[in-house]
Amino acid sequence: MSQTILIESNEDLRKIFSLNLNTFVGTDVIHRKNADDTIELLRILPQVGLVITQAKVGSEDTAVKIYNFIKSENLATALLIIGESKTISGEIVCLKAPVSWEMLIKEAAQHLGVNLQDSIGKVRPDYLPVGVHYFYDISKTPCDIYIRIKKGPNEFQFVKRIHSKDVFDKNDIKKYEDQGLKEFYVPKDYIQYFTTFVTNTLIQKLEREDLTMEDRILTTANAHEIVRESIQAIGFDDVSVELSDASINSMVKSVKNSPQVAQLLKFLFSNKVSHAYQHCHLLALMCHYILSKQSWYKAEHLETLSFVAFFSDVTLKSNLQMQIASMRELTESNLTDEEKRQVLNHAKDAVALMANHPDANDYIKTVLIQSHGKSDGVGFEENPGEDLHPLSKVFIVADAFVKILLNPSMPSSKKDILPIILTRFPNPSYQKIIKALEQKFQ
Repeated sequence: MSQTILIESNEDLRKIFSLNLNTFVGTDVIHRKNADDTIELLRILPQVGLVITQAKVGSEDTAVKIYNFIKSENLATALLIIGESKTISGEIVCLKAPVSWEMLIKEAAQHLGVNLQDSIGKVRPDYLPVGVHYFYDISKTPCDIYIRIKKGPNEFQFVKRIHSKDVFDKNDIKKYEDQGLKEFYVPKDYIQYFTTFVTNTLIQKLEREDLTMEDRILTTANAHEIVRESIQAIGFDDVSVELSDASINSMVKSVKNSPQVAQLLKFLFSNKVSHAYQHCHLLALMCHYILSKQSWYKAEHLETLSFVAFFSDVTLKSNLQMQIASMRELTESNLTDEEKRQVLNHAKDAVALMANHPDANDYIKTVLIQSHGKSDGVGFEENPGEDLHPLSKVFIVADAFVKILLNPSMPSSKKDILPIILTRFPNPSYQKIIKALEQKFQ
C-alpha cells in the first residue's frame, strides 16, 4: 500500500480527507504539522508516494519548502497543494481552497496512479465514523452501532454498543458524550442507509407542527450542524438540500414565535447549542425584529434573510473565524494565513457553493455576497454604502448586533449595544434600520 503525508491544520478536514484517501485511493495517511516535520520524515521514508499540504501553515511557506527539498533530493514523491502557491503554481497542481474530498481523492489517485473505478469498493475500512450528534434526534438505528477501543499503538477493536433493535433517547447518548466519546462507528455497508435514515427522521421531525419551541430549536440546531459538515465535506447534494430546506423553514417558524432575547440566550447557552447555530438563529431573529417595523415588509423577506443566515458562515471551520467582524479584527487575530483567507473570502465562497442549491436565486445571492458590506464578497466594509440592497443592509446591522451580543468581552445589554452600532454605521438608511431595532428594546 502506498503512503501519503497529509498536512491539514483543521481536525475535521483531516479526518474527512484521511478516511476518503484510505477508502478510495488505498493509501496509508501519515499526518504531519509543517514542512520541517515532513522533510524529517521524507529523509527516513523517501519512498512516500505523495505529500498533500496546505500552501502555507501560519507564516511558513510550507509547500515551497517541501517542493525544494523533493527537488534537491531528486525524490519521486509527488506533491499536491491545497490553496495558492504562486511561486510553484506553474509546476505543481494547486487545488483552490476550500477543496471537496471528492476533488482531493481524484487528484491524489492520478498522482499515485490509482484507477478510482477499480479501487471503489475494494479498499474500504470495515467501520466508518459518525459524530455523536447524529444520534440526538433518533430513538433507534437501522443497523448495529459500534465504538472503537484502542488495543495497541496501531491496533483497534470495534465493540458493539447499540443494537439495531435497541430504543434509546438523547440522555443515553449524552452519557457516552460525557465520557469523552465523540464518534460512533457504522458498518461500512450501512453508512449510506444510516445517513439517509437520520436525514429522513430529522426532516419528518422538523415538519411536525406539534413540536415545542425548545425541541424545534434543538432539532434545527442539530440539523444545521449536519448540513454544515456535509457541505464542507462534499458540497451540496440532494440530501443536504432537502435537510437545509426543512431546517430553514423550521427556523422561520421558531423565529416568528420566539421568546424574549434574554430567555432565548439562556436556553441556547444552557443546552450547549453550537456557536454557529446560536449566531444563525439570533441573526434570523434580529432580522425579523427589523423587518416587522418596515412598511415594505413581506413574508418572503424573512425567508430570504433566514436562508442567508443559515449559509452565511457555511465555509468557516472554527468559532474564532465566525466571531471576526472587521478587517482590524481579522488582521490582529491568531488565525493562520489560510484561516484568514477563508474568513476574507467566506461570503464569496458561500455564493459559489449556492450554485448547486436549486432555491438560491439571484435575489438571495445578492444579499449573501453583500452580507459584510462589500459588493464582491471579499472582506469587511467598515462603513457600508447606500448602494447596497435594502435586505443586505438589514442583514449587516443584525449581524453586527448579534456578534456583539455573543462576544463575552462586549456589552450584553441590548440597550448598550445599540449606541455602538449607531456609531459604526453612520449612513442614513442604516441609522433608520437601527432605530427600528431600537423600538423592539424600548
